[in-house]
Amino acid sequence: MARYVERNQYDWFSTIWKLAIFVAILLLAVFVVYPWRGFLPMAILILAGLWMYISLVSRTSGYVCGKCGKAFQVPTTVNFFTQSAVGKNPDGTYYSYKNLTCPHCGKQSKARLVKRVGAREAKGSGKLLR
Repeated sequence: MARYVERNQYDWFSTIWKLAIFVAILLLAVFVVYPWRGFLPMAILILAGLWMYISLVSRTSGYVCGKCGKAFQVPTTVNFFTQSAVGKNPDGTYYSYKNLTCPHCGKQSKARLVKRVGAREAKGSGKLLR
């Protein structure tokens, strides 16, 4: 069973390397593929790179329902086609969420983004979510 913990300011490294891979694919598409093959192969490569970035994010994250508080994961297609938003906590910090339908309670709510971790990483964190 997967465990989820709140994201923190130290999660930037995983986001940076995923974005670096996407930027490398973007530069390859624009500077190599476009002059050599044209617009359509470049657009396909950019969409494939974006799909890869979203799938990497989907594997390591989940969402917590705003109504029932249970954590769940969504497929890559849902992550790709749904809009993300940013909310502000009462203490002034920000969090990421999506308007998703919870598979547990069946209600649509603001589902907060959380990080998926293994049992070893979650042990002793004190912020374990259901």
